[in-house]
Amino acid sequence: MPEAVAAPLPPLEPHGRALWDYFQGDHDAAIRLRSSLNEDDPIPTEVFFRGPDSFFPFEEYAIELCRGRVLDAGAGTGVHSLVLQERGLDVTAVEIVPQALEILRRRGVHNVVEGDMFAVDLEPFDTVLMLMNGIGPVGTLAGLDRFLATAGRLVAPGGQILVDSAAPVVHESPVLPAAGAWPPPTEEGYPGEAWIEIEYRGEAGALFRELYVDAETLAARAERAGWACTIGFTHAEVAYVARLAR
Repeated sequence: MPEAVAAPLPPLEPHGRALWDYFQGDHDAAIRLRSSLNEDDPIPTEVFFRGPDSFFPFEEYAIELCRGRVLDAGAGTGVHSLVLQERGLDVTAVEIVPQALEILRRRGVHNVVEGDMFAVDLEPFDTVLMLMNGIGPVGTLAGLDRFLATAGRLVAPGGQILVDSAAPVVHESPVLPAAGAWPPPTEEGYPGEAWIEIEYRGEAGALFRELYVDAETLAARAERAGWACTIGFTHAEVAYVARLAR
């Protein structure tokens, strides 16, 4: 009989395991991220525990714009929640990865909500903060349109969404996931509708979608959905932070 092939882990499970191992003192923990943009990069887990002295410029910019009640969407280990909390802001951290949820609580984030930020039922916020390619979880341009059509429920009158992303850059060297060939692109064929695979210590998670969207495309689709979009920070003509407001 042919040898059975183990099913891949849930998509974010390798990431969660690496976070937990690092939190428990294994500072050699690192993930490998592969994507259909031909990325194949080792990422040290310490990046997800950095303090404000190690923030990237786009993070510093977005943090300074936060005000009022803040929803930290996809809060991870609380890198941004803790800084905002220390500044006296009322922060709610939303996260879906079980290990990250436990880390958020143990690190002292006061308000932690388990769930998908696109489905949680919460009172509106003055600021919705979506950092580290925060728009990525929408997956596709169609998913972006769905998010923009419903995101108003999360934003109080006069409120804002702060989100970063980057124009898709397809690297030259081809990369294949550990489990085989990438699935075909979506009908629109936008290169930023990437397939992602995360591997940790030889075990890969199932493929999942993540969107990288250029600023012009985000602005056009946001405005079509009734949002004013301001690009307030750019880096290397690729990465940016956008502010969305009604």
